[in-house]
Amino acid sequence: MPFIYADDPHVRKHGPGGYDRYQTYKDWLRDEFTFRCVYCLERERWYPNGHAGFGVDHVKPKGQAAYAHLVCHYPNLVYACNRCNTAKNESILIDPCEVGFAAHLRINAAGEIIGLTVEGWRVINILGLDLRLPTNERKAKLRILSLYRRYPTDEDVRAVYLDAFGFPDDVPDLGNLRPDSNSKREGILQSYLRRKAAGDLPDTY
Repeated sequence: MPFIYADDPHVRKHGPGGYDRYQTYKDWLRDEFTFRCVYCLERERWYPNGHAGFGVDHVKPKGQAAYAHLVCHYPNLVYACNRCNTAKNESILIDPCEVGFAAHLRINAAGEIIGLTVEGWRVINILGLDLRLPTNERKAKLRILSLYRRYPTDEDVRAVYLDAFGFPDDVPDLGNLRPDSNSKREGILQSYLRRKAAGDLPDTY
């Protein structure tokens, strides 16, 4: 099931710091949040332009003076698709690094999203996660998953399945990045490129 929200808060494995442009953190966030939007769970591979359809989102809005000091603060940054990022605008929503989203949101087997709390419904309403476009996208991906479960040995079906649920081809090389500081250097060893090089990366996720 590709649409399962985490039971527990996300624990960051990376800790870069010192960039003066928040956009520079994007590759770290791609790896941090497994190449998918923290809010709707859509993945880079589902977009024709790949990671260009995603960007850096500020948990505490960058446009509010009270949070100006957090604009380039890595713990305030998450990875989001451009649709969710634009819809969120200056709203403050629950932080996936402070709470497990599964306590607030659930996507059922039909691809429909349900709010379990007031905070969950607020996420749905502000981001439009129950609108036709994202709902149809979830349904389409669940049909691919169902088809693969029925015909796992069919080469064409498997190709479609791997294309939908595999890792992106351009997994970033975080070891080549040079932030001014990194409080979690060991995270680079856990990055998806290092796992791929070690033969430890699964075909899908």
